Amino acid sequence: MRTAHCGVLSVALLAACGGPTAGGNPGGPGDPGDVASVRLFDAAGTELTFHMPLNTGETTRVEVRMYAANGRQIVNVAGGEELDFTFSPPTLASSTPLAGEPLVREVTPTAPPATSGTLEVALHFPVDLSTKTFGPFDVLVH
Repeated sequence: MRTAHCGVLSVALLAACGGPTAGGNPGGPGDPGDVASVRLFDAAGTELTFHMPLNTGETTRVEVRMYAANGRQIVNVAGGEELDFTFSPPTLASSTPLAGEPLVREVTPTAPPATSGTLEVALHFPVDLSTKTFGPFDVLVH
């Protein structure tokens, strides 16, 4: 009985301290092979992974966050990473890198309102010359 009580207490302490059971996955470094998925966010921290609305005449700053298969965020990869966006159709939007922010791009719609399409995200890892592609992610010009 005492052992069971200690186990419950340990889990409670881990959760209170933000350990793995709390759902808060502290970010850390990783290797290219550790990157299993990406999620997209705007400058305000709103997730865009499942729907990226682009407003005509406005530029949206899009951050790509990398995650390991266990859900832990990978904040950087040994050897660095390079990011490319590919829109389909190509006339949907354009993107430009943000200086000093390798996982951030500024996206500007180039198609008329009500145009939908997709975005594919490619991560290039110079350390092992590998590339991982994620998506397609839904995009709609408003």
